[in-house]
Amino acid sequence: MAKPLKHVIIGVGAGVLGMHRPALELASVHLVGVSDLSADVGRERAAALGCPFFPDVATMLRETAPDVAVILTPHPFHAALATACLEAGAHVLVEKPMAVHAGEADAMIGAAARAGRLLAVSFQHRFRPEVRAARRLIGAGRLGKLQHVDLTVAWPRTARYFRAATWRGTWAGEGGGVLMNQAPHNLDLLCYLLGAPARVVAWTRTTLHAIETEDTVQAMLEWPEGLLGSVHISTAEAGRPERLELVGTGGTLSPSPGALTFSRCETDFRTFVQESDDPFGAPTFGLERVALEAGAGDHAAVYRNLHAAIVQGAPLVCDGAEGRTSLELANAMTYSSYTRREVTLPLDRSAYAALLQDLTSGAVGALR
Repeated sequence: MAKPLKHVIIGVGAGVLGMHRPALELASVHLVGVSDLSADVGRERAAALGCPFFPDVATMLRETAPDVAVILTPHPFHAALATACLEAGAHVLVEKPMAVHAGEADAMIGAAARAGRLLAVSFQHRFRPEVRAARRLIGAGRLGKLQHVDLTVAWPRTARYFRAATWRGTWAGEGGGVLMNQAPHNLDLLCYLLGAPARVVAWTRTTLHAIETEDTVQAMLEWPEGLLGSVHISTAEAGRPERLELVGTGGTLSPSPGALTFSRCETDFRTFVQESDDPFGAPTFGLERVALEAGAGDHAAVYRNLHAAIVQGAPLVCDGAEGRTSLELANAMTYSSYTRREVTLPLDRSAYAALLQDLTSGAVGALR
């Protein structure tokens, strides 16, 4: 790279800034300005980062002419800010979730296309070595015909967590609960490894916390090829480890932070059921060691990928369309629960926007 790319940060007071700090040290980054609604916090962070503070985003974009705008604000502000940055000529990296609902994501993707700029979503877990290896194994057909996926995650939170920020657990502040705050990375990995499901049936509930939105979701999914799945994610449960297991006729695959377990079926089950003489038989399984690449699923990997896409034309690992997939799935789960019916994707944008408006206004209460 001949020279570093000029970056600005919008929402520099966000807690997630700490995860971005190592990426800001990359040789390809030149931080030329930051902005935040809180002037005191913004100036403090600007001083620590060694760059100017701008109380106004439009002024910052005009005076710095950045190559990349990084958006760290709460996600209800993402769509408008991303559009403004794209129209100002900047490429955009936006934190997850990229927006409140899929209709906003559509608008962001459209704005990027019109501006001829890149829109990237910060789903750093896609860069985890075990996730990349799992994706390669699936793509190579090593799991045979995919049959079932099971995702279970507990993100325990306390009442103090919700009291610490009044926007948490509200429809106006987040557009959802666990689905919009804690679950996005989990749902993104599901879609990254398997693609978007075709049908969704879900139940969202507020089981423990005194919040407007859901603290727990249970969903059943079906993919176009017949793969079935179950999802359970909650902030109202504890003591259970994160579990993602993929089952196919060729074996089972379980990625977890820093590890990948591949239990390979010695004989593809499709073949075994046709050829075995044992009416109650099952094939033999053996653990296969999977070599993992070096690297980490961190924000520096996201920045490197975006910079390579800008300068060299490399493909983005998570562009706007990819980032929209898990958001649409989260919206579909909410819509299925409140309408008490199966939802077929793509999701009806106007119908979901109407439901979200009713939830935000209090016309519809929580499902407890």
